[in-house]
Amino acid sequence: MIIKQTLSGEYDFDYKWFDIYNLDDHDIEVLKEKFHLTTEIISYINDIHERPHFDHDYITNSDLFVYDVPLWPTSETDHFTSLPIKFLMVHDILFTVHTPETTYMIEEFKTTAPKDIHSNKELVFAILFSVTKYFQRALSQLNSQRIVLDAHLSGSKIKNKDLQELAQVEKSLVFLSSSIRTNLMMLESLKNKKSGLHMNASEEEMCDDIIIEVQQASQTVKIYNEVTEEISATSNNILNNNLNDTMQFLTVWSLLLTVPTIVTGFFGMNVSLPILNKPIDWIIITVGTLLVMLWLLWYLKRHNRF
Repeated sequence: MIIKQTLSGEYDFDYKWFDIYNLDDHDIEVLKEKFHLTTEIISYINDIHERPHFDHDYITNSDLFVYDVPLWPTSETDHFTSLPIKFLMVHDILFTVHTPETTYMIEEFKTTAPKDIHSNKELVFAILFSVTKYFQRALSQLNSQRIVLDAHLSGSKIKNKDLQELAQVEKSLVFLSSSIRTNLMMLESLKNKKSGLHMNASEEEMCDDIIIEVQQASQTVKIYNEVTEEISATSNNILNNNLNDTMQFLTVWSLLLTVPTIVTGFFGMNVSLPILNKPIDWIIITVGTLLVMLWLLWYLKRHNRF
């Protein structure tokens, strides 16, 4: 689907912005016939696995930006992932290409677009700055989940559900960290004169603002990663300690129950014994067994065995 987008308000440059998602065969033919895009360029913008990068084509005089944005958890995926948004500038035309899951980011930008945009490059940077803020939103949500899980996992009783949710938080941080890192590499490459992207002072300032925002997100996700790893390690230590306590408890009771097993096995043999031939001998045997068990219990406790 190809939709011509318009911004609310008046702008002092004649922009042509087309938003593309769910690209089908008919749309591909329109891009080739009406906009004269090559098959190679269309394959680039239609690849959902494209990693963040910038490419300038000197032959067609086109600029391609690929930028990752966060994708919120769904019923199929329990953790944050990321998907690319592509920006293709061909002469005076801007194309944004994305999936339906990230359409709302474009729609939100249209309602909050700044009024001081003077070129297609500034429009691209304005959209990039807008979608970059979604990383902070995602990280804030993950931090809220982490705080709740930290409270649950700090107790002596740790539930499997909490551990599974912590694992999803860790997965989310891995995806977001990777996307933020590659986005930062792409943005920093734009500052290189060899990139082929020529920017004026205003465009460079907007690019610097995005880089600062991404760097802040990079530092935030790094801190959250470290804290989450500490929570995971602490939870594992608590689980191991609980397991040790359980095994120690079972071992002590196994030793205590061994005493009556040995005694009853000895006196339960079907042979005559030279001692204890009175009807009340079972009381003596029971009392003696209990005394031995109490002594063993005292001995284990005195030597810090439990």
